[in-house]
Amino acid sequence: MRDKNRINSTDDSKYISGPRSLFGWRMNMLRFYRNPFTYSRWLYDEYGKIVALGQGDSPTYVFAFGPEYNQQILTDPDLFEISSSLLKVPEDSLLGRMFYNNLILMTGEKHKKHRRLMQPAFHRQQIVSYCNDMVQLTDLLGDDWEKKAQIELNHEMKKLTQRIAVKTLFGLYNEEELDQMGEYIHKMTKSMLWITLIPVNIPGTPYHQAVHCAEQLDTKIRAMIARKRLETNATDVLASLVQARDEDGTQLSDEELVGHAFTLYVAGHETTANALTWSIFLLSQHPNILTNLLEELDGVLKGSDPTLEKLASLSLLDGVIKESLRLLPPAGIGVRITSRSCELGGFTIPKGTNVFFNQMITHRLPDLYEEPDRFKPERWSSIKRSPYEYLPFSAGQHMCIGWNFATQEMKVVLARLLQRFRFALIPGSKISPNMMMRPIHGMPMKVVLQDGNFSKTSVKGKINQYVNLSF
Repeated sequence: MRDKNRINSTDDSKYISGPRSLFGWRMNMLRFYRNPFTYSRWLYDEYGKIVALGQGDSPTYVFAFGPEYNQQILTDPDLFEISSSLLKVPEDSLLGRMFYNNLILMTGEKHKKHRRLMQPAFHRQQIVSYCNDMVQLTDLLGDDWEKKAQIELNHEMKKLTQRIAVKTLFGLYNEEELDQMGEYIHKMTKSMLWITLIPVNIPGTPYHQAVHCAEQLDTKIRAMIARKRLETNATDVLASLVQARDEDGTQLSDEELVGHAFTLYVAGHETTANALTWSIFLLSQHPNILTNLLEELDGVLKGSDPTLEKLASLSLLDGVIKESLRLLPPAGIGVRITSRSCELGGFTIPKGTNVFFNQMITHRLPDLYEEPDRFKPERWSSIKRSPYEYLPFSAGQHMCIGWNFATQEMKVVLARLLQRFRFALIPGSKISPNMMMRPIHGMPMKVVLQDGNFSKTSVKGKINQYVNLSF
């Protein structure tokens, strides 16, 4: 049922449309959180490009769909702010300094300065030096798989991307150290909800455990920073950040380095793991595309390591990754908060409004993407989309600084694994993405040495609402 919600247009003659609920915006937001993609799609289909939840309630929630609004929201970070209001960690605590001292939450000149200092760590030449680490760690995981008949793919991809993140970020070589650093950070991040709800530092609480892990992590990273200040030939990300100097000679402080290192790890490994999981899933459901991709890999690589130069020649692999990120982007929905009253789509939006933009809907607009629910990697050989029409890594000033690193990592891992193994989904598996694009019930896969015997498998779950697999 349509409802005219209480956000006026600029001429005070219209109201933003939105769904009615007996319980106001809270019930509608609950529906959104339970099934964000299908609910967002319903909002767009039913009410159009600008939708409001709530009837005068505060805060107001507004959904803005499409490239025009993506551009307006993402190119004005002073007006549409990234908010840390959901993160209830004391800023003056060790945990707070680690969580808040990061590029994502910075704005204005501070953001520009820190991004400028961090950018060299993600230049192409630096990524070349990370490529060998990606290959070696992927091969080590593959050696372990040869002893198994079945894996839970998402778990395995997290294990791999965690090790790649720790290795390329900190330069660690020892497998035990790789896993230990990853475990410290995992324990901290998995307790985030409880840290936010109950920030009480009492033994036995999640907050206390997180503080303990943060202390150990802080000690380790600071020791690494001290060593890297004395090194001249280290090529890992942390070493690059330690060596970075601005035009006036300023550099990142130890506290800033710890915060950035922590954020880069957290922001990087799980999203890349999810993206790799969905790429392999989509390929396993499209045997013809997978056959063509394997022919391309064999023809260009001929079993050799996937260097950046060779990866640049793999046009179908590039299309597969772009298409996977289009259909199932690891960050498919974003939110900003208005710092003052403003105009959006002809409507006056009050200060403090939560404004959602939606990559998932943008990536499925039929005027941008023919047969938008289909997995069609070949489309990327003939189309080019603007940063606000295709934005799996967001866009604007806060676009993911590691987007090129992540893309190359996906190419290296897929090229290496697909040449070595054939993946087959366990028949009848229930595959359902959650809001963070993690498969809720996992991704159970049979894994055998590559034999080219590809076939599609029946699949249950909400994935069928995201991707058209019925052909």
